[in-house]
Amino acid sequence: MTTTLALAARLRALPDDELAALLRARPVRRAGISDFFDLAEALLDPESVQRALAPLDRLRLATLAVLGEADGAQTVEGITTRLGGHPATAGTTTEAVRATVDALAALALLHPADDGAAAYDAVTARLAAWPALGLPRPAALLDTAPPAVPEPLTPAELAASERLAAERAFEAVAGVSELLTELGREGARELQKGGLALPAAKRLADALAVDAAVVPVALSVAARAGLAAVADGLWLPTAAVAAWQHSTTADRWRDLAGAWLAGLPGDVRALLTARSRSPWGESLRAHLAWLYPAAVDETEQRVDQYVREAEWLGVTAGRFPGDAGALLLEAGPAAATVAMVVHFPAEVSQVYLQHDLSVISPGPLAPDVEARLRTMADLESRALASTFRFSAASIDRAVTAGETAASIHDFLAAVSLTGVPQPLDYLIADAVERHGRVRVRDAGPGAEGQAVVRSDDATLLGTIAVDQSLSSLRLLRADERTLVSRFPRDVVYWALSDARYPVVAEDASGALVTPQRRRIAERTAAAATRDTAAELVARLRSADPAEEDTGEQWLARQLDQAVRARQTVVVQVAMPDGRLVDYLLEPTGIGGGRLRGRDRAADIERTLPLSSVKGLRSVD
Repeated sequence: MTTTLALAARLRALPDDELAALLRARPVRRAGISDFFDLAEALLDPESVQRALAPLDRLRLATLAVLGEADGAQTVEGITTRLGGHPATAGTTTEAVRATVDALAALALLHPADDGAAAYDAVTARLAAWPALGLPRPAALLDTAPPAVPEPLTPAELAASERLAAERAFEAVAGVSELLTELGREGARELQKGGLALPAAKRLADALAVDAAVVPVALSVAARAGLAAVADGLWLPTAAVAAWQHSTTADRWRDLAGAWLAGLPGDVRALLTARSRSPWGESLRAHLAWLYPAAVDETEQRVDQYVREAEWLGVTAGRFPGDAGALLLEAGPAAATVAMVVHFPAEVSQVYLQHDLSVISPGPLAPDVEARLRTMADLESRALASTFRFSAASIDRAVTAGETAASIHDFLAAVSLTGVPQPLDYLIADAVERHGRVRVRDAGPGAEGQAVVRSDDATLLGTIAVDQSLSSLRLLRADERTLVSRFPRDVVYWALSDARYPVVAEDASGALVTPQRRRIAERTAAAATRDTAAELVARLRSADPAEEDTGEQWLARQLDQAVRARQTVVVQVAMPDGRLVDYLLEPTGIGGGRLRGRDRAADIERTLPLSSVKGLRSVD
């Protein structure tokens, strides 16, 4: 077995970057840690060891169990042989064991030796105490075989699963698109404790026509793809949305699925890839409970997040990966997209324009056609055959964005299967003629209020002044053709636009401008945080007495630790003739400038002057 003394020496010898990485993986309280012995004791504290053991998978736990049973250090080949004889780890390769040993050594849970490792006493003792905590005993970690993997789907079941997966994938792309449109219209507030504010969640659920529980899934998928982010406490679209919205449906799904894949933690990705042709339902939960026996609930919650997103994205259907889902894990998003689009419904680029000012799409609209249509018509219902509707306000919105009567008419004539109905022609002409009857600009210096609303149509202005839906603007009449508000121009402009008044915005000189309602979440570099691990490493290095092993303080702490642990060590002593002699000694006491201990090789008591002791090392 290996003790604190060996770990302290190892920590002292580690390069700074490796030591800092260890401390980031296993944070310790900095208070009370003044040297490497204190750090070793903190890392081998039972509670600290338990926190490090709990999230480990069964192979790593089984490796520690095997080392705990062994007498001294074991080679990688020896560990592999021992593991191969147990049901839980049968078939484990040497390469897998070597990677496991390296990972456990990086966590200071085992002591590396020549092409192998040894167990720390504290880690072995903690594993032995697991049954008292309701956790598996070390032997059970080795002897419990994994649950059986269910049989793959039949060809008929697989075909049905693939069709369902493609339907969900198509709906997910449309859902993310609608989510981003709604976030651009009005951001969604993020609570300080995490999660969306309830009003925002309900609004987004209505916009996506889904249950409120689906909104966080859609938002997570969009965020992983870099399409949505939080800025000033609001979820908003990012600058990447414009290009994504105009991509093909296949490319948009590829981006979403690829981001989901890239976001998988390494262990989760390996687990799901290994089951790319098997169900992910209850059998996956059973496997997780076997694989992570000390962190069952935590692991299920972590994996469930990705499984829910996979189901919504169409990577799985009914928790069964289809061909596209399997290819996503095995070959990447490009190959998966080729398999997925085969099952997508055909997109259309033409619509039916109705006399009642509605628009009916006979199938999923091509993204570029839908994006242009939505600048001049409002979405009423989304499905494989969506419905839109024109109104004076929607046409006015398009004109504000730069469209003209001619450009609107030309676009509609090109995409319509039924021509442009006369009522729609009248609506376009009337809306364009009325456009700009109400004008909003910033109030000048010394003016009453922050925005001024003007119109030559006194009747229309009077209607605005008494409109209860605009009461929050606190509009006050300055004269027969002017209203003032204490709110900024853009706030007043959008309130009037939402109330469907033919409003335009002006700058101070009277030139027309187009206020941008769509806020973008800028991607910023993560704020620098203190690297407490690096700070602790620097403090330990500065307090270390010397680089050589003959540092008096270092030797004193080593000897004190060996005496307290009654640990046999190799003591290097300088003889009067200049020779260095090694004694295999069990120290029993220090005092009066002398070290006392029993020489295990000669089986006699020795007393050595401390001034002659030049080094000390563990026999582990």
